[in-house]
Amino acid sequence: MKKIIFAVVLILILAGAGTPLFKGLMMEKIIKQSFDEINQRHAEKGSDIFVEIGQYDRNFSSSQIEWKIKLGTLKSLYGVEEIVFIDRADHGFSSIVSKTSLEKNKWFIDFVNNKLDGKNPLDIKTEYKLSGDIESTIVLDAFSFKDGKDVIEIKPGQMVVALDKGLNNIFSEMNWAGYSVPGKLSMDNAWLNLKREKVSTYIWDGKASFGVENIKAEQGKDPFEMANLKCDYILNFDKPENVLSVGMEYGIDSITAGQGQIKDVFSRISIKGIDARGYEAVMKLYSQVLKNAMEEIAAAQRHPDTIKKIVEKQMASIGLQLLGVYEKFLKKGFEIQISDVRAQLPQGKIKGDVTLSLKKDITMAQLVPIMFQPAAALDSFSLKSDVSLPYKLVGDNSMLLSPVYYGMQTGLFLKEGDNVIHKAETRDGKLFLNGKQVLLN
Repeated sequence: MKKIIFAVVLILILAGAGTPLFKGLMMEKIIKQSFDEINQRHAEKGSDIFVEIGQYDRNFSSSQIEWKIKLGTLKSLYGVEEIVFIDRADHGFSSIVSKTSLEKNKWFIDFVNNKLDGKNPLDIKTEYKLSGDIESTIVLDAFSFKDGKDVIEIKPGQMVVALDKGLNNIFSEMNWAGYSVPGKLSMDNAWLNLKREKVSTYIWDGKASFGVENIKAEQGKDPFEMANLKCDYILNFDKPENVLSVGMEYGIDSITAGQGQIKDVFSRISIKGIDARGYEAVMKLYSQVLKNAMEEIAAAQRHPDTIKKIVEKQMASIGLQLLGVYEKFLKKGFEIQISDVRAQLPQGKIKGDVTLSLKKDITMAQLVPIMFQPAAALDSFSLKSDVSLPYKLVGDNSMLLSPVYYGMQTGLFLKEGDNVIHKAETRDGKLFLNGKQVLLN
């Protein structure tokens, strides 16, 4: 019996002693699999960005890894060909934790030494779990430095990024107290929450939220300030129907520019019934446009400001392809809705809702004649809109208050008290504007 107990104890001791080595092996496997997945996804998008391991030194209880992000054609924008990371990991009994350093990047070390008196404000830690999940925490300490005559003050912040095995689920949370250039510009308390699940290379189901407490520009005769900006983005994938729905919300407590102020700004935009294959095709084309543009910039060594012109040229080159792809969206149930629009202006309050949807599948060939025969649109489209604007904002604008089309019995808007109102809807194959039928031929 004593021999059995002794053997069990010995096995447990040996297993415990081997744990750091086992965890080191697991960490190496997780990192290499993750890098392969990242590179594959960049390749699928046509991007020449990739990550590579330069050196991997694994010991019994610790590892040191040198790895790089190769920026490819993005070098022409940032002036840096690669970013080098040094990870020093402790295999520990309870977890695998690594600390990441940027010490091999001359541009970073020069900045720290010359601008920050050698004090590195970044602390990066990553935990590797046996399940294959990865969680990185980036902590930014407050620091300041001089740029010409200005002192730039960077406030503290923290970001957590969590990835599951296979990198199919991403969670990120960021809080940053902001920055300031005293007397010129400041931003206070920015935050980000993101949770997304991979459906395909270009489709990620989930939600992202972003907000900023305050942005202020104090220079010049017309100072600017924006209070409590909040943005939400949601993408839902309906697998049985193979369609997407995208929703966006924007809200701002107040915007002050010079002596004018706008309060309680809000808008909700939703697009439903998006053909998933069409969406992927559009995203693939746009990725190709950006790739070609970046390659052209890199080859010509042009200033990044020219990217707009280059992108426009690339967009023109795929114009016909885009028309073919956009036709995939013209399916029954496709709907664009702008709702709960509101803003309080000095002249009064703005309110509005607009919904436009497709009642049946149509083609681009069928869409063109509608431009010349508006009545034909009533067979394919459904419209409902309700808008109210302050009369002081519009004034006696004949283009808005008087009929501009021979079939209209009213203007686009009608004066009602201190406001002008607009209501339109399609009903029983007819278009009604402000309660009156619009006669279309």
